[in-house]
Amino acid sequence: MADEQICENCHQSNSATDFYCYACGHILPIGMQIHSTHALPNETLKPQIRWGTAYFGEHMMLRIHVRDANELIETSFDDECVLGRKFEDADPNIDLTPYQATSLGVSRLHAKLTRQIETVMVEDLGSVNGTFLNGQKLVPYQPRVLRNEDELRLGHLKLRISFTRASRRA
Repeated sequence: MADEQICENCHQSNSATDFYCYACGHILPIGMQIHSTHALPNETLKPQIRWGTAYFGEHMMLRIHVRDANELIETSFDDECVLGRKFEDADPNIDLTPYQATSLGVSRLHAKLTRQIETVMVEDLGSVNGTFLNGQKLVPYQPRVLRNEDELRLGHLKLRISFTRASRRA
């Protein structure tokens, strides 16, 4: 009868619209059809090349938005860039002293940004008050990937990091 289906497990008759056998709970043939994976036509599965938000290419600049001060620092660097505050023998590449870095707990040599195969890595340099990437505390001296629009917090100083293409000069 077309209005019913037979369970392969217990051989009980079930309604044609049931997915599972009412008697034993085994999946019925119609349920197998619905739950099975079907192959998609090949033309819909075209690979797409995308650079994630971690891409930091050859002609890129880093924009550091100091959130509480509403200031913007732009920098391009070849290998590495140290963030911190200038004091005596400590001379970071980016001095955050003008943005209340001392009172906000920024160490003299707080964090390092390193270019590595078209990405930027961020690493805490053993700072006293820690470095946080999107709210997660970094383990000192263990680099993590920095992405476009990430929030970096050095102590209590909040920075929004964005990647932009450097303007080419003629």
